[in-house]
Amino acid sequence: MRRRILACILAVSMILPGCSTVTRRKITSSFFIPEPENIEINTEIEDAALKEQARDKAGEFLYEDICFEVDDVSIEQELDMKAEAAGAFCVTDRSVIYSKNIYSKVYPASTTKLLTALTAFKYGDLSAEYTVKEDNCGVTTPGAQLCGFKTGDKLTLEQLLYCLMIYSGNDASIAIAECVCGDVKTFVEKMNQEAAALGAKDTHMTNPNGLHELGHYTTPFDIYLIFNECLKNRQLTDIISTKSYVCEFKDLYGRPKTLEMTATNLYFAGKKKAPEGITVLSGKTGVTVAAGYCLIILSENENNGKQYITCVFKSTSYDDLYADMNQLLNLCK
Repeated sequence: MRRRILACILAVSMILPGCSTVTRRKITSSFFIPEPENIEINTEIEDAALKEQARDKAGEFLYEDICFEVDDVSIEQELDMKAEAAGAFCVTDRSVIYSKNIYSKVYPASTTKLLTALTAFKYGDLSAEYTVKEDNCGVTTPGAQLCGFKTGDKLTLEQLLYCLMIYSGNDASIAIAECVCGDVKTFVEKMNQEAAALGAKDTHMTNPNGLHELGHYTTPFDIYLIFNECLKNRQLTDIISTKSYVCEFKDLYGRPKTLEMTATNLYFAGKKKAPEGITVLSGKTGVTVAAGYCLIILSENENNGKQYITCVFKSTSYDDLYADMNQLLNLCK
């Protein structure tokens, strides 16, 4: 029998979840894939992360509602996983069903925004109004996912959080940071403090959106910890579980504007289908060249009511990402 240390108690209380316009834009699901970056640098960073896989895998965690394993957890049937890392956790049975490299350092891409939202809920006022300081809130990365905010646009923190979690707007993340803390640097410091408080010891964020930077990294297990904490908050869970949203706000001159958006989660958008008998309840996507294709979700078995958190990191394409995830979801049936 393969030796493993299982310390698993996952007793999370999961929450199951108009005015006339002058300007109207419709936003549809898409993903951010930036121009290829310096491969030599990326390889160097990723090689360094791989060398640390065996270091402090179990660690000491601050909560008793967390599952963790020292070794990878395999199953009888072989999985054809394209992803470099993946995990499946049963919320109801408090067990680890499957894990592959969940303690390896990865780039989180937009799964970063789970920590952004968690930090905003702790330190911000959802009714606080924010005035956009710069077009697209200063995000200039080619191809970056943007809501297209203009200087002078006025939105509440709650509206920005919907734009962040449903459409994954990178400009929304900057607006949230400035709304809550006045500047991005201070907000990111709080993000890292929150990660450390959760026991996400291998996470370091340098921005609130996940656009690639060398010092911006995490592990699949740390994102699981962060997502698990998000799901303890009813309002945040409602936002993460929303499939589409209409954001109505005003521009610099007080004229009404409307953004209609659909989720980047392709299960929610109806472009991908979960295995029969499984309902996807919430989750967060993420894609950059360096991070690959990433997804973490909460789902439920329709027959027995059991709930699961499953995650896939650094898959190779949209199709492979959801094929990888469906393999995990089939384990939850």
